[in-house]
Amino acid sequence: MAQPSGALLSLIFIAFFVTSTTADPSANSTSDEKCEIWSNWTQKEICDYVDANDDACEGGGYLLWTQYVECAPNTAARVIVIIVGVVYMLVLFVMVSSAADDFFSPSISAIVAHLRISESVAGVTFMAFGNGAPDVFGSIASVLSSPTPKADLALGELFGGGLFVTTMVVSTIVLTSPFDVEVFSTFRDLVFYLVALLFLGLCFVFYDSVTLWMPLVYLGLYLLYVMTVFGAQAMHNSKKRAHPKPKPESTKQSVKSFRSNVIAPVPDRPDITTDFPEISVVTEAIDKLKEHMAEKAHSSRKYPKRASFMMNGEGRVNSLHPYAHSALGSRRDSELSGEDEEFVVIHGHVFHGHEARSRAASIVPEPMKISSWKSKEVITDLLEHIDPRPESDDWEGMNVVSKSLAIIAIVPVFLFKLTIPLNDMSWCKPLALIHAFTCPAFLLFSIQFFLISPFPGSPGLWLYGLVASLILAGLLIFFTQLGVQPKYYKETYSYVGFVMSIAWIYLISSEVVNVVTMLGVVSRISHEVLGLTILAWSNSIGDLIADVSVVKQGYPRMAMAAAIGGPLFNLLMGFGLPFTIAKLQGKYISMNINPTYRLLIVFLAISLLATLIGIPVQKFRLRRAHAAVLITIYVAFIVFVLLSETGVLVWN
Repeated sequence: MAQPSGALLSLIFIAFFVTSTTADPSANSTSDEKCEIWSNWTQKEICDYVDANDDACEGGGYLLWTQYVECAPNTAARVIVIIVGVVYMLVLFVMVSSAADDFFSPSISAIVAHLRISESVAGVTFMAFGNGAPDVFGSIASVLSSPTPKADLALGELFGGGLFVTTMVVSTIVLTSPFDVEVFSTFRDLVFYLVALLFLGLCFVFYDSVTLWMPLVYLGLYLLYVMTVFGAQAMHNSKKRAHPKPKPESTKQSVKSFRSNVIAPVPDRPDITTDFPEISVVTEAIDKLKEHMAEKAHSSRKYPKRASFMMNGEGRVNSLHPYAHSALGSRRDSELSGEDEEFVVIHGHVFHGHEARSRAASIVPEPMKISSWKSKEVITDLLEHIDPRPESDDWEGMNVVSKSLAIIAIVPVFLFKLTIPLNDMSWCKPLALIHAFTCPAFLLFSIQFFLISPFPGSPGLWLYGLVASLILAGLLIFFTQLGVQPKYYKETYSYVGFVMSIAWIYLISSEVVNVVTMLGVVSRISHEVLGLTILAWSNSIGDLIADVSVVKQGYPRMAMAAAIGGPLFNLLMGFGLPFTIAKLQGKYISMNINPTYRLLIVFLAISLLATLIGIPVQKFRLRRAHAAVLITIYVAFIVFVLLSETGVLVWN
């Protein structure tokens, strides 16, 4: 049986990690709680104020954008700095997306496989955390990266992102493909979301500041949600075992024939009641796939292609490697009755059951055979591992936008590869030695502990990190070989890569908060509005693209689950984790229910209730009329926010 304690231990580790990143000796600063600049101040007075109140006027990152703008010598310089800041923020959005998708998620997938966590529990813990990393860490950085918490920015992002996804993203899913709703899981997520929203709304009404029990309730609500998902899955499995479907003799013979033709053994499938499609066709695809992967392994030890093709219980191909398309294209509509249970063929191996995806993700290419350090292959192998460019076949399949983003990400990906061990790549001893020095140093740099002395008279932590690096390098030199992959290589790189990905995402999120704070100070726009627009939209565009892609592959229910469950996870963890840590640090966090918060809570509740009521009204099938309703709700929300910010709409 899967053990959810592994996932919970990892979440506790994250809390401990972030707590260590925010122990700031200046937490009891007497500077203003908010950065308030008056219109009658001179430029010199504004510059002096910003310089003296950097806790309130900056986001907590390394670059002090508000000071750069407000202390610029003239208007032209101010405009240039603002433009540079906006461009820098856009690059940061690309960086955080790459760090989360290409480095953080592979580590999580391998950890799920190593801990043998069931798919249902992994989906609402590790996988949800991987998908919501930009939102959750944006909230963490807003609250914890500086002594003065930017709680309004964090809540604006969480509420605004949730409203955007539950209206615009859900409506896009429905417009792309109307579908029958998965009733239990959808209602479960909607009810939990409404309960969480109602609780926070009541806190705004009856309290003027955050107290420790409030975020703890959110963490408890998240644990209850995980237990509900796990319990429902256990009941489903128990019911399935109690009422097995009979298996005709023809199916047994077909499965036996299939098992004799594939590389990895496939267990008997009692849920399938008719013959498999022509096995020779599947075998032909696997053979071509093996040849292709052998070529790739010979020429490059970069990451393997993760997905070759995946077939569900109906015999339909969900995701195809290019070499599998030609062999299986004519069999796309072959039908098998039975449960929609998946088996996956990846890199010539067949995986089956709940652990299909995580097991498939555990394959690592063979390392390059290198005889000695004097060999040219040492440099060749290292350059292949740190090459930030996409592979040629990936590049050819990209559109103009994807190619532009790949070009922008070249320098960030190069830095990521130097500081984040990636478990999808083959063993490279020279790169491991580089990681021994870059990982401890960057970890301290990302949490701004690089120069901090652990006790009076002690050198900075950078020296202790250097000692740790030398010890690690010595162990690697004496106990590993050049062309031989060490034991537990995959597991070690997964956990270290997990930590280093968190360090990068946290650092990037802190810098984003810096730029957004500067834009708020310069434009005099409230943090709530900036959170529900800039941060919410930037973090939700990826959800929109991913969910539409899933719908086009024939999984609208999966996209719907992500569109409701993702924002729910972000709200529960984005409020529960950073606000708990902030209160444990003794920080004061106000809860003023201003007009923007009222609009956010009201319209988010309306969008959730519209879907909750609309599902049974439409007989459990979402149609395009429902999408029109959701779009109308979001447009009305934007109109009300504009009227409120311009003073046309005045709240009593």
